[in-house]
Amino acid sequence: MLRKLFNLIALVAMVATLGVNVASAAPPAQEELTYTVKLGDNLWTLAEKYLGSGPAYRAIVMSTNLKALEDPSFAKIKNPNLIHPGWKFLIPSPEEGAKLTAAWYAGAKTKIAVVSDIGGRGDLSFNDMAFKGGDDAARDFGVKMVEVISKVEADYVPNLTVAAEDPDVKLIVGVGFLLSDALAEVAKKYPDKNFAGIDTYSQFLVAPAEYPLPNLMDIVYEEHNGSALVGALGALLAAHYDKPHIGGVFGIEIPVLWKFEIGYKWGARWATEWLKKNKPAEAFDYTKDFVLWTYTGTFSDITKGYAAAKPMYAKDAVTVYNIAGPLGLGINQAVAELAEEKGLKMGPPFWTGVDANQDWINPGFVIASMMKRVDYGVYFPTKLVLDGTFRDVVKETNGSLVLGIGTETMGKLMEGISVSTLADLDEFIEMGVRAEELTGKKALPMPAAEIRAKAKAMRDAQPAWIWEAVAELEEQIRTGEVEVPLAFTEDDIKKWRDELG
Repeated sequence: MLRKLFNLIALVAMVATLGVNVASAAPPAQEELTYTVKLGDNLWTLAEKYLGSGPAYRAIVMSTNLKALEDPSFAKIKNPNLIHPGWKFLIPSPEEGAKLTAAWYAGAKTKIAVVSDIGGRGDLSFNDMAFKGGDDAARDFGVKMVEVISKVEADYVPNLTVAAEDPDVKLIVGVGFLLSDALAEVAKKYPDKNFAGIDTYSQFLVAPAEYPLPNLMDIVYEEHNGSALVGALGALLAAHYDKPHIGGVFGIEIPVLWKFEIGYKWGARWATEWLKKNKPAEAFDYTKDFVLWTYTGTFSDITKGYAAAKPMYAKDAVTVYNIAGPLGLGINQAVAELAEEKGLKMGPPFWTGVDANQDWINPGFVIASMMKRVDYGVYFPTKLVLDGTFRDVVKETNGSLVLGIGTETMGKLMEGISVSTLADLDEFIEMGVRAEELTGKKALPMPAAEIRAKAKAMRDAQPAWIWEAVAELEEQIRTGEVEVPLAFTEDDIKKWRDELG
């Protein structure tokens, strides 16, 4: 402990006089390396051995967590004091370690502001995912996150303005499509501040002579691709369980949700064609009434989620896709009633989560979630601001950063769409714990170990060919072998509804 204190004092002295240089004692020829944690290891001693200074452990945390975004075989280090044998770390070169450690200490002087959509914390979906991204950025980059909650749409401009007026805030993130106008307005007034909008179209509101605003980034997602994956999953389950329908419960009818809708239907049709080629005994023809769907006109009224899902299950839908944030809790209520009535311990009926990994909400009945990594929509821009490349990316992308399946920006992989797995379940169980702390209401249905066991048992109970087919579609999307339609205009949505129902 005393040695750690001396090292920390020495580091502070270097920051004050010469800047951070944590690699001077490390082997000069060492390159970055992959390291497997052994019994008795800790991050401090690993940093001393490979980077020359214990406080440089933050560089190992940053490198490993960034690598885990590309390669899930690497650990996600949430608590530097708690690591386990077998975890895989990426240890940077001493030179890169010095840069990362310096960046962390620079980040410690920086604030980011996350301005929520209506509802704020505790929705277990869109807003909570954004705040998770801020929490992860604080952990990895040292920044301080300021949470700004919007209760009504009239709060958007004042909230963004308050954040921009803070001299220590370097990045302001607006969460949600409805903040587009407000972001465009406030970004023009504060050209020295960086703004990002998740699911926004703010740059399209900028006058042609100003486009793109150099300090404004719209972050958009390939929801159509992710929805295609869970649409395929639903149709494959329908084939296996001999069910006539899958369902979709949508929120407010806006263009972003059209991407979900058409992707979901297209994926279901893709699965019917896959079945004909690979599982002819299970095959059936896609018809326009196969997908039951409705727009509820809300992202907050849970009772409408219940009311929309109930008749879909009455028509024997094998699963219902939640595309309305917290309305998933209403869908879950409909499933829970059926499970109790029939004495079921596992689906069908199932429901399909969205945005976050919602599989923990009712393990055994949430077949999977279409993970739209809204947290990355905060995490990536924070890194770009600290790297000094935020405005370069705005210029390169015309102000629109796309996160999807296999998407790259300026040569770096930046993805944001996937289907949930057992491997990422734990970090989202933590979201439920956080929701309980914030709301004072119970969110987790059972202890974490039981959640994991039930989720695993449910997945294992499905035929392997179902998961293999979904993986095949993902690979086809990644390689460009297939192209999922992107419906974002009224003409698009009319065309594809005419074709798919």
